[in-house]
Amino acid sequence: MARVKAPVCRCSCKMKRIYTRAEGGKGWDQIGWMCTCGCGSITMDEGEWSLVSCAENGCCD
Repeated sequence: MARVKAPVCRCSCKMKRIYTRAEGGKGWDQIGWMCTCGCGSITMDEGEWSLVSCAENGCCD
């Protein structure tokens, strides 16, 4: 698996990778990114959409 540089959220916090169990229970599939500052920002890889943005939670204020 190739290394991917972690993106940062609006607060300039480094995001962590989200994984789910792979088909058949062998290994892990990458599904998105989650912010580590506690704002709850989650960005999914599939379709390039965001569940919650940092701006909505007011954590960057």
